[in-house]
Amino acid sequence: MGMLDHWQPVLLSARLHHQPVGVTVAGSQIALFRTSDGAVAAVSDVCPHRRLKLSAGAVIADRLRCKYHGWTFDARGNGESPGAPKMTTCTTSYDAREEHGLVWLKSRESDPVFPAINTDNYFPICTLEHHIPAPLELAVDNFNEIEHSGTVHDTFGYDLDRMNEVQVKFEATDDSVSVVNAGPTKKLNRLFAWLIGIRRGDTFHDHWITRFSPVYSVFDHWWTSPDGSRESMVRWRLYIFFVPQDDRTTRVFSVTFAKSRYPGPVGGLRLFRRLMRREIDREVRADVSMLHHMAEYDTSIEGLKLSRFDKVLGLTRERINRIYRGHAAPRFGLNVTPEPATLTAPTPCQTE
Repeated sequence: MGMLDHWQPVLLSARLHHQPVGVTVAGSQIALFRTSDGAVAAVSDVCPHRRLKLSAGAVIADRLRCKYHGWTFDARGNGESPGAPKMTTCTTSYDAREEHGLVWLKSRESDPVFPAINTDNYFPICTLEHHIPAPLELAVDNFNEIEHSGTVHDTFGYDLDRMNEVQVKFEATDDSVSVVNAGPTKKLNRLFAWLIGIRRGDTFHDHWITRFSPVYSVFDHWWTSPDGSRESMVRWRLYIFFVPQDDRTTRVFSVTFAKSRYPGPVGGLRLFRRLMRREIDREVRADVSMLHHMAEYDTSIEGLKLSRFDKVLGLTRERINRIYRGHAAPRFGLNVTPEPATLTAPTPCQTE
């Protein structure tokens, strides 16, 4: 499988209205549009006639019309030319669908399993998009280690002065990497701590599992008393999808849920949804800000002085290379520098 063969989010559904929208996924330019019944469609954003962006055009009924010469294309990539009606043309098209406030796409030929978003009685809080000025591997590195939480994050993290007490456990399968962290919570905003039921000295639990078709991590966050006998009133579950735009930029889509033990419908979470959305957005932006300050954007970890929290870096690189990019790489190799992806376009203009 190649990078475009996995189901992955590419746009917030709320951004796709009557006009087409262009996105870039793994170096491929793709135009998204809605047909007359509101269904999403995806075709190459490069008009095969004179290479104008089709996303600069307009949607006429069920067809995307190029702004340059009026050529039109349907959801399967079948094209028509008003100036040469007998001439047939076509362009690459993709499978597309909407789930959880996001537009997803993949190549026509592939048949991957759609990523399971298990709400497990959690209440939906928000779906967000952020842009990271760094390659895929560095974006994943940033989210998938907890050592930086002592200095970067205000809410979800550990006390910097007691970081040595944080327990970390790694588990890996052929297609996943999971990490379990537990340790003394950092000092939180008093109002927030009171609302959630967190006391000073409580233990913060940060568990996540990362999968690679597509590349995404599922995070579970909650607090307990040091002996585990008391739990905070709210738990969070975040699904974070990492989608490379090109070899220098990654888009991060986060789908967040929460579960409350307070009485009433959904534990009163509707009342605090806006506050929680702002908090999640702020915490993700804190991660993004770090990648603006990188001295180098080399994805190799060779020569780095790694700590006990960094074992995950080598594990995720091997699986990104092998599963997501479709490249052969040494299993559990720690010094894998991903090669540029070779994108194989799906056969265009398929019929139903």
